Amino acid sequence: MRNDFTLFKRVYPNGTKVFFYYAYDKDGVRRGPWTTKCVNRTAAKNYCHRLFKDGALIPDKKRPCTFGEFDAGFWERGSEYVKNQESRADITDHYIDNCRRMLVNQILPFFADTPLEKITDKDVNNWLLGFRERKVKIDGKTRIVHYRNSYANIVFATFSIMLSEAVRQGYISSNPCQKVRRLKNDRKKMTILTDEEVRKLFPDNYKSIWGDKLIPYAVCRLAYLTGMRIGEILGLRGEYVFDKYILVCGQYGEKGYFPYTKTKENRSIPLIPEMIALMRGLNNGNGYVFSMKGGAVPVSRSCVRTAYNDALNKIGISKEEIEQRALTLHSWRHFLNTELLKQGLSVSQVQSVTGHKSIDMTERYNHLEACQITDVMKAQTTIAGTKKTKDNQEGLKLVEMPNIKSA
Repeated sequence: MRNDFTLFKRVYPNGTKVFFYYAYDKDGVRRGPWTTKCVNRTAAKNYCHRLFKDGALIPDKKRPCTFGEFDAGFWERGSEYVKNQESRADITDHYIDNCRRMLVNQILPFFADTPLEKITDKDVNNWLLGFRERKVKIDGKTRIVHYRNSYANIVFATFSIMLSEAVRQGYISSNPCQKVRRLKNDRKKMTILTDEEVRKLFPDNYKSIWGDKLIPYAVCRLAYLTGMRIGEILGLRGEYVFDKYILVCGQYGEKGYFPYTKTKENRSIPLIPEMIALMRGLNNGNGYVFSMKGGAVPVSRSCVRTAYNDALNKIGISKEEIEQRALTLHSWRHFLNTELLKQGLSVSQVQSVTGHKSIDMTERYNHLEACQITDVMKAQTTIAGTKKTKDNQEGLKLVEMPNIKSA
């Protein structure tokens, strides 16, 4: 016999633990989840029993519903919205976590107690403009934070998604966000490294620039040859490094290793022999390739980022210039995308390396005009400034690999 409700615990980004519940309608279909606002199981159970006794275990959509009540469990696997979207496209855990974090930190503090039908476009507009100077509590102290428009617009888009879903579910008749214009774009224009700067950054004697930071050096070298996402690089394991290519089939993030890429599609990237040899020399090819603990866990992003910035300083790019040019580890994707197109590779060839799924994204990452060459490894050899060898020539074609399922 099925229970009338099922309890589960959710941990918010600030560490608070709150119990939620699912309920079952008269047809036995699971509904919810909804919050009990209780931090222990006994209190949550009693709360649900009271709702059941009052016939209110499943909220009545005709009753005025606050945004805080509506949001309960919205950004969870299994919620009505997420299930509805998953039937149309993949939704990653990273995306769900980011949306939940924005909800808790930026939306709920302003709209949690406001009835959905009372949220107006004026309220939304004032909230959006408030990102310019927002009071936040950090370590118990109230501070003024000046958020960028690009971040505010992302949070606004998340809010709009939720209110559109409230319309779809019949809680409100229209989405007030649709009457509010986004803030103007203030995203920093990225200026990628020049060929001369890259040559200085990766000299024959890497220690002259990178010191003893071999692993961060190797991470950045692979990034500039392949344009791989940093999570994909950190998630690369020795068993996926082959003689003339690597298989990209996972990523390593805040929650550990995931056996899939951002696009959920594996790809094989041809690679010059020098880079293959360098990677195989790290940790004897065991476990994670880029690890300071014998392959057990990857090197941290902060370690790589610090070493990268120090190396940029060493070749004459100051901290201020790094900030001005928006030079990050992700910049290598823009650099490689630009270089491959510059050397004449087709869009489909570039996408097979970078993992972009649309031509629009490939074009967005292009910072120069193209000229005519033909293949990935020849382009890598040119980019790296290494001598063309017979082995290089033998591996020029893009590698066609079967769809290997990773563990």
